[in-house]
Amino acid sequence: MKYALYLLLATASLQAQKPLLSADSLFYPSTDETQNTTASLWLINPGPYPLPLKDVVLFSLYDQVPFRVQSPLSTVLPGDSLEIQIDFQPQHNLYHRMAAVVRTAGGLGHRAIALRGQGVYSRTYYQRTQNLREEALKSALNSLLALSYNSLSYNAARDAMYSSIDNQNGLVECVYTGRSASFSTRSGATANQFNCEHTFPQGFFSQNLPMRSDIHHLFPTDINANSQRGNDPFGTVSNASWTSGGSRSGGGRFEPRDAHKGAAARAMLYFVIRYRDYANHFAGQEVILRQWHRQFSVSQGERDRNQAIYSRQNNRNPFVDYPQLEARISSFVQNSVASPNPSLWFSDDTIFLAQGPIRDTFHLVLYNRGNTPLQCDQFQLSDPNLQLISPSGSPLSLAPGAFEYLKIAFDGSQSAAGQLSFRSSDRGNQIVIPIAQRPLALELSPALTSPPEIFPNPVRQALFLGHGEHIVGLRLWSGTGQVYPLSREDLSVAHLPKGTYTWKCGMEREPVITASW
Repeated sequence: MKYALYLLLATASLQAQKPLLSADSLFYPSTDETQNTTASLWLINPGPYPLPLKDVVLFSLYDQVPFRVQSPLSTVLPGDSLEIQIDFQPQHNLYHRMAAVVRTAGGLGHRAIALRGQGVYSRTYYQRTQNLREEALKSALNSLLALSYNSLSYNAARDAMYSSIDNQNGLVECVYTGRSASFSTRSGATANQFNCEHTFPQGFFSQNLPMRSDIHHLFPTDINANSQRGNDPFGTVSNASWTSGGSRSGGGRFEPRDAHKGAAARAMLYFVIRYRDYANHFAGQEVILRQWHRQFSVSQGERDRNQAIYSRQNNRNPFVDYPQLEARISSFVQNSVASPNPSLWFSDDTIFLAQGPIRDTFHLVLYNRGNTPLQCDQFQLSDPNLQLISPSGSPLSLAPGAFEYLKIAFDGSQSAAGQLSFRSSDRGNQIVIPIAQRPLALELSPALTSPPEIFPNPVRQALFLGHGEHIVGLRLWSGTGQVYPLSREDLSVAHLPKGTYTWKCGMEREPVITASW
């Protein structure tokens, strides 16, 4: 899916140096985890000097980056603009309130843009979890997993496991040892020394239904391996008294083989959300189970098993469908509240002001990448030749996902040094940012001062290029805004309507150049 926003603003006076963005915000339509929605904006250089683009900084949500830049970055020439495309690829069904920071290297500072988009899940089964976190998410999942649940008898659950769910081409495999045997019935399981493992031990809930027959935490196992596990909690076993197939037991703990660690962890996460932590069995394992859940990703076999169980029980394991849900729950057994995490990000470790015949304002970006509001105050510049013109008030408040500018007025013809200092509520010490100068780029490279020639003008059949050996792309714009891409190998224009066109070409290892014809 592509959603394009093209808002090219009118070019400002050439006396103004500051880079401009064509929009303050990008708003994306609802997008699920299988989709990729794109929005575009333009970085505009209204000044007489080249504007080198350093990078576009994007931020994470629950350790995942939902927005990504797909456009190549380059220098923006005087009076020109550069399209920046930002993709929205959410992994959470949350409303995303974030930002992108476009950083330039020309000594004039940076620009930020607000990014807004609703993430959704393609599985409508999870619709009631949208925009929920922590205890609210736990409660919604608990209700969802119990909704229209089909409680099987214990015999029916094992019959489904041995005959179909865990039967692959006539073989059933022990999840702990990897040993396989050919059977499809309960009697066949007994004859082959197999039984049914309750990942959350059934003794802790007195073998009661529906917990005892919930297949999401039941797995076929070798009888001896099941006995070795017993009611022991999962964990890392250093000194094993028993090993088989990669699984280990010892010291009152049981460690499944790597092939089952992720599935075991997700079965336990499901169980305590669906039911509860009987006898506090889960609480002491939560840290290692979360670690295994993240380290050992969901396999296709797990996905298939989840779907097969859904067809019988009418509920799903959410941590198989969407493993990322785990990150939105701080505690599975206690009251789940996210720890306050105000986290200030600022665009420069050292402020480099443009040095040259220029008077302008440097924009430093402050962004709150945390989950609680923060405040900044006590802003000071040590150099009397510099003036802080924004923020005008103190303190400066930043909500999560919000940004603000610190604007420093300077005269590039005067020397500038010293430091900017201020205080932020997310840290105890003053933040000190050194200030230095960087010469302003006053000249273009030879390849750009003599752009390729385009002829004839006017043209009837085909264009010809002089000095065009470094061109890698050529586009024509009509007066109505229609774009016509051409290649260096095919410059035919006979198919185009008559009119006046603007051409724009990209150069190898050089910025884009623009001219009219």
